[in-house]
Amino acid sequence: MTRCDNKYVLPASPITENLQRCDRVLCITCKGKEAPYGYSYNNEWFLDSGASAHFIPFESDFVSMTQGNYGHIETANSKAPLFMVAVGTVLIEHEIIDPKDRTTRTAISKLWPVYCVSGMTMRLLSTRQLLQSGLGIEGTMDGSTFCDSSGDAVLFALPNLWGSIQVVRTCIIKNNVSNSVSLVTRHPDYVTIHYRLGHISDKAMRHISDNVEGAEKICFPNKKHICHGCTLGKLHQYSFPGNPKRSSKTLGLIYSDLLELPTLSYSKYKWVITFLDDYSSYCRVAFLCKKSDAVEAIKAVFWS
Repeated sequence: MTRCDNKYVLPASPITENLQRCDRVLCITCKGKEAPYGYSYNNEWFLDSGASAHFIPFESDFVSMTQGNYGHIETANSKAPLFMVAVGTVLIEHEIIDPKDRTTRTAISKLWPVYCVSGMTMRLLSTRQLLQSGLGIEGTMDGSTFCDSSGDAVLFALPNLWGSIQVVRTCIIKNNVSNSVSLVTRHPDYVTIHYRLGHISDKAMRHISDNVEGAEKICFPNKKHICHGCTLGKLHQYSFPGNPKRSSKTLGLIYSDLLELPTLSYSKYKWVITFLDDYSSYCRVAFLCKKSDAVEAIKAVFWS
């Protein structure tokens, strides 16, 4: 074990200064005791480009958490999968080295969603999920820098002792912080969900969050959304070109159509057949109980 000669300096604001001065597990002075202000110093997140989400093994890391069965993840041992038992938000305090001027500053970031996986021994930070939150990545021999849309660095990962693995060193904050930088994965917006679910109606979309487990509440636009695809789908097909010729006598040309009613009528009618005389524009409608009754309806029109 090593001995810690650096004392903890309590800052004026416990969320703006990195309190870590030693390895609490190995330090003789600290002896693995809890740090003040609810900080945790098991602080290395391994940057994993293959992880589908952020994973941690400790429920105590969460600032807010929902327990449940969120599936499992495969490991090298196919007979021993690891199960996700909770999902929530983790607040981290970390240092950022700006690649532009190489200055160092401290930031507080919010990670969501983070899954708690029982049986893991390390924290995994998903590169994929960080990129899905809208960040870009710049990599050098000194480490990887994640930047927002304006080019400002928001997260920095540096090589560990082996050099082939990059880690993000953090302090974990146990209390909510209002001014944290959000590294939250972006959910599909209203338009994306509307397109992906086959141009679903607003009425049906409002029930998604109530009936789909894990679905977030959808934010509907203030103004009525006009979908180009829906508009075209509701347009009538092009009509047949007009025919200037007309029949010269009654019953010389008859237009007819056979339609099925959506519901059975009170008198047990299920079908309707129409006849339109081209010469006189006389129309006759007959209700049918069965489709095969159309034959008798035709006879009644032409031979009655």
